Amino acid sequence: MKVSELRELLKHYKEEDLRLIISEMYKSMPKKLREDKDIDTMLQDVHAYMSISKIERTRNEQVDVDDLKQEIEQFIDYAYKQYYFAPNSFVHKKERPKWRFKVKAFIKDLQQVPVESEDGGTATDLLKKLYEMLCYACNYYIFSTDNPFRSVGVGQTTLLDSVISRILGQGVNKENVKSVVELVINSSVDRETLHSHLIMELVRNLKTPDSKKIAIEQCRVLKSEIDNSKKMSSKKSYDSYEYRREEKINNLVETVFRLNMALCEYEEAIKYFHDNYVESDDEVSLYVLLDLLFEYELKEYWLREYDKALKKGIKPRGSLQKTRKFILENGSLPKYIHY
Repeated sequence: MKVSELRELLKHYKEEDLRLIISEMYKSMPKKLREDKDIDTMLQDVHAYMSISKIERTRNEQVDVDDLKQEIEQFIDYAYKQYYFAPNSFVHKKERPKWRFKVKAFIKDLQQVPVESEDGGTATDLLKKLYEMLCYACNYYIFSTDNPFRSVGVGQTTLLDSVISRILGQGVNKENVKSVVELVINSSVDRETLHSHLIMELVRNLKTPDSKKIAIEQCRVLKSEIDNSKKMSSKKSYDSYEYRREEKINNLVETVFRLNMALCEYEEAIKYFHDNYVESDDEVSLYVLLDLLFEYELKEYWLREYDKALKKGIKPRGSLQKTRKFILENGSLPKYIHY
């Protein structure tokens, strides 16, 4: 059937029938086809999609990184200044909703540049800046959305994986490893992502024992830097700066924990957690530790840490009590921590 015949045929359908047709056609498309043709973004805004697609279809396979760098840096500058969100004279009102298509195109172009090529480092740096911008947009309105990664059509961990693999592809050394650890620790997350997801993505990209040991060392360096930069203030109130500082420390502690687990250094992982995790409520700290040990299916360590907490006078919450009871009765961990 020709497109002209299709258009004529669709005129005979009611709106409700058209919705049904589109839904069935969407379900019948393979996932790869939907991704390759950007069907999701087309459904979000067909007119913006068509205008961007016309430009994209005329692009050569060879990406001009120098031109792209200027375009991306100006876009990022405008984004941080909220020119794609609030009224201004720099970005026209009709162009503001198109930001998501621009970012998607930028990411696609940058990922085509080989890491080992002459422009590979520049492309990696630009991709990192786009990731950081989207993370910033998770906390602050610089676009008309509070879920920027979904708007662009890319998962936060997926884009993070791309950035980390490119940075480490330039060499697994102290400088690059510290860079990716900082990237993970400083990331704000969207509503569908936990910091633990980002940390696990980092650990997964560290393929060798040596790279994991370098990462542990750099986590310790970063924690020391955060400790030394503690905000000097006479205020006794617990402010947002202090909350964010402690959150970064705890994410670093979790990173070291998971890296030691990957190295089968279980005792070291637990000791570092006890010595460095920041939490005023001992029961909450216990829950976090037991949840991590549960994830790694370390039953004996789980029971040991639970019993040690009891001897210290800590009363575990009901879900932990039920989980312990299940373990003792069945000799194994339950499928989930009981609630």
